[in-house]
Amino acid sequence: MSDVVKPNRTKFLLIVALFALPIIASYLTYFVWPPQGGVQNYGELIKPETLPETLTLTALESGVPTMLQTLRGKWLLVQVDVGSCPRACEQKLYAMRQVRLMQGREQDRVLRLWLVEDGRAPAALLQQKYEGTLLFADPAHALIAKLAAHFDPKQGIYMIDPRGNLMMRWPAEVDIKSMHKDIERLLKASQMG
Repeated sequence: MSDVVKPNRTKFLLIVALFALPIIASYLTYFVWPPQGGVQNYGELIKPETLPETLTLTALESGVPTMLQTLRGKWLLVQVDVGSCPRACEQKLYAMRQVRLMQGREQDRVLRLWLVEDGRAPAALLQQKYEGTLLFADPAHALIAKLAAHFDPKQGIYMIDPRGNLMMRWPAEVDIKSMHKDIERLLKASQMG
């Protein structure tokens, strides 16, 4: 009788081990040796915050009030700085222009927006150099206040998605290639804009 029980017990233990092995292996893989690689953003994801539809900016050249809502449907790269545009400001403008151009045929889905914090128009030469960048003042500081809730607004480049959600930030001294990859992934993953 003991000869019959021993092979049955061995078979039972082998079956239990067979089913337990994948569970143990997955636990070890996830907790002990976590997977490396994967998709990691260069920019910092911000918990998406929907900006108010009534948020109004003023077009710097014409003085016409413009609701941020009219820009919905596009991905917005936003930077904040003064009209005199020191070196760090110009570096952000350059990065935004280059990253947009690097998107190739998808570049029309991305708009560049410069919130001129002091409301003073930048030099004509600077405007010409970064032609296509939308210049706005934020007289009520409504958008600037939303950005400042997360970071110093001048210390980054921000992304607003086509639905009007503030959702991502890159450092002011940005690595253009890494920023390009982030935006490329966003555009590829999303059919919005």
